[in-house]
Amino acid sequence: MEPHDPSIYVELQKTLQEFRQMPLDELTTVALDILPLDRSLLSFFDTLDIEHRTLALRACLLVYFASKCTIVPKQFQLEANNALEDRRDVLIDSGTGSGKTLCQIIPNLMHPMTMSVTISPLKRLQILQVAELQRWGINAISINEDTPNNPELWNVTRLVNDQTFAKKIARVHIDEAHFLHTAGKPHYGLPAFRPSWGALDEFRLRLPKGTPVQALSGTLPPHIKSAVVDHLNFDPATFLSLKLSTNRPNILFATHRIVGSITDLRNLDFLVDIPFTRIVKTIVYHDDTQRTADAADHQDKRLPERLRNTGVVRHYHGGMSKQYLQEVFDDFRDPSGTCKILHATEGASTGLHVEDLEAVVDYGLPQHKVTSLQRGGRCGRRGQQSVYLVMAEPWTYTVSLEATEISSNDPDRPIAGRLTKKSRKPERAGLAMVVYVRSQLCLREMIARYLADTSREALEISTAWCCDVDHPENPSRKFDKRTFFPGRFIYGDENGRIYAGDVDEEDRIHLNPVKGRKRKAKGTANRKVVQRAPLQEKLRSWLATAHASDPLRVVRPASFILDAKAIKSLSTVHPDRIQEVVDVVSTVEQTEEWGNEWGAAIFSVISAYDAHLPRNPTRKKKKVSETYQAVREKPGKANQPLAEISTNTRRSSRLAKKYSDEAEIIV
Repeated sequence: MEPHDPSIYVELQKTLQEFRQMPLDELTTVALDILPLDRSLLSFFDTLDIEHRTLALRACLLVYFASKCTIVPKQFQLEANNALEDRRDVLIDSGTGSGKTLCQIIPNLMHPMTMSVTISPLKRLQILQVAELQRWGINAISINEDTPNNPELWNVTRLVNDQTFAKKIARVHIDEAHFLHTAGKPHYGLPAFRPSWGALDEFRLRLPKGTPVQALSGTLPPHIKSAVVDHLNFDPATFLSLKLSTNRPNILFATHRIVGSITDLRNLDFLVDIPFTRIVKTIVYHDDTQRTADAADHQDKRLPERLRNTGVVRHYHGGMSKQYLQEVFDDFRDPSGTCKILHATEGASTGLHVEDLEAVVDYGLPQHKVTSLQRGGRCGRRGQQSVYLVMAEPWTYTVSLEATEISSNDPDRPIAGRLTKKSRKPERAGLAMVVYVRSQLCLREMIARYLADTSREALEISTAWCCDVDHPENPSRKFDKRTFFPGRFIYGDENGRIYAGDVDEEDRIHLNPVKGRKRKAKGTANRKVVQRAPLQEKLRSWLATAHASDPLRVVRPASFILDAKAIKSLSTVHPDRIQEVVDVVSTVEQTEEWGNEWGAAIFSVISAYDAHLPRNPTRKKKKVSETYQAVREKPGKANQPLAEISTNTRRSSRLAKKYSDEAEIIV
């Protein structure tokens, strides 16, 4: 929703104020005359007493007019608001895209002179929430580590201890409430990732008695829901628990086994086909920042020449500049933006609202099912057919589950049991995710079981297919992911052969044909190890300067000029193999266009560095005849004729080598 035009904003506020003061009979008349109410909502109004019916109708009219006559609240949103009006705690368990944000907006429309506090786990989410509230005409500000060092702002966090200020807080919203459990508590030997989230119970004790708390999440399986209720001290007798089906009927679920190593980025070639035909708007999640850059670079090179380095494929992680992150985020969120494939880390998953997103890919097994569901729920926000694909490493299909605690009620418990800071990813993997990718059962049903979603909507689909697992009772529901993406998936067989295309594809391509063993050619040695780090430092220093002066630095990060892998390659190759600009281009496997823009400058850096290296003294060899004569004149066995040397094969070879070594002495 776009912000209101200033010219009509004042009139709108007058209208909203009239609704806030309007009695029930007038609200009923206006609502029935103006609002597009369905039968279910009218039936809901009939179940309410006079007080709560007045509140519900008032909320409907406020939301409808504030949204430019486009939105009518749903029943669960009205129920949540009525509970807050009664100063009752509320727990809302509904899937991504169901409308939880409006549950935080309605109380502020009802009582514009009161103050709400919203607690969110990520700065990106806070920025989006502030922008959304402001679009509704609600004053809002986010306070975090990026907040300007203004005492008036930072004092707000300290004022919570001031009872005069605390009394002004009418309600508290906790968004992504599952973080209380997943990040705020220690688990299986590891400390809490976000300890402050585990201290929200203390924060509540500082609020005036009776201040209602509304906790919201799209991923509240039973073990997390009970932990949230206990931690926030919700009264079981009075708090309102609202649970909606988390099923997204327009999302198709699929899994795929990564072939070989996760570093083999050919596994992602299905996103960009050659020759290029089309592109699916996709976000790919990685658990490694460098891999986001490498994957983006790999796929950018698969694009046609005219589309390379234009921002069609980008990467996004916390190590980038704030300006770059904002530019990339805004471009990717814009339906008419350039970016169509975004490689990101965890920081972009929560709160990412991209309405036209068609696919989400987890490149590598997520540790927890909660994380998986949060990411997968980001696609298909308009109701369009979309795909959530989990690509799992080979170990996922073979790792033992014997060490998993049987008595635990936590489906995300690590398969290795207890963990340490040094535990590897296979040991940290949660049981629910390992079982999910191995499942022969419908993936949608697996999700419903995890979330204890027993509603009739839990298994509904709005497309022809459900997931890529066999459905014996209805074979037509099986989804073939190859029909959705433009390129080919790669597959491996038991003999280690890799193919672009599965066994049922007649034209599949053998990517690693068996070759006869060739004797390794003796080439020029690599650069000396002691010379590499200083050269890398020179290249990084040049890169920082070059990127700072790059007119396109806002839309392309430094790694698009020269990434870490390229710097390592340039510092490893022997100086004799970098004799001109074209050698730089071939070493980093870049295009001629890239070479024209950056090659000469990089070559100058390397040449300048090599010019200051000490030269090795020229090595001379004595004449073979002179050396051989000296050897012949030595006393002992070396002076014996060759014919008298033992014919033992191994010993003869050893002695022959000795003569050969002594016949060529380097001084």
